[in-house]
Amino acid sequence: MDAKKGTTTVVLVCKNGVVLAADKQASAGSVIASRTTRKIFQIDDHMAVTIAGSLGDAQNLVSLLKAEIALRKMGEPHVSTKAVASLTSRILHGNRGYPYITWLTLAGYDENPRAFSIGPFGGVNEDVYIAIGSGMQVVHGILEDQFTKGLDLDEGINLAVRAIRSAQNRDLGTGGGIAVSVITPAGYKEFSEEEIQKRL
Repeated sequence: MDAKKGTTTVVLVCKNGVVLAADKQASAGSVIASRTTRKIFQIDDHMAVTIAGSLGDAQNLVSLLKAEIALRKMGEPHVSTKAVASLTSRILHGNRGYPYITWLTLAGYDENPRAFSIGPFGGVNEDVYIAIGSGMQVVHGILEDQFTKGLDLDEGINLAVRAIRSAQNRDLGTGGGIAVSVITPAGYKEFSEEEIQKRL
């Protein structure tokens, strides 16, 4: 059984893109299983997900989504973020009797930036900021106070990094390094550790 879990991820819909940020720690009970776990996955040119919960379930679901998107793009050049949110919801709801123990945030840029929280039984909620994982209560307090609609992308990156850092300081399941990615009209970009360190 895969027991790696414990995480905090943040997604912010900004004026000119979407920011995705996550810690890198995976926990197995009270043991730190890894400090370098990947929790942000690109699934298309203009889409990515963050994961929380069972690492094995999440990784398998990400692989399935990539394959489904590739199949759909054989018949249509662009698959929207909303369409992938609906697809993910159907997959999770269809498996509710033997569920994926995972929670996803799906983010993308179509005509506009969008973000969806998708629960393990397929419930979908679109919002301008989303936090999932064991440190989400810490992060929600920060975002409710500091996030504003139409936030500039660069300001959004700084806010997301601060939020993850605060969760690392207060939540035992959140730790390791910080990963940051953005999705803009130009596509998907991952930030280097050096770029992130400059914002701490």
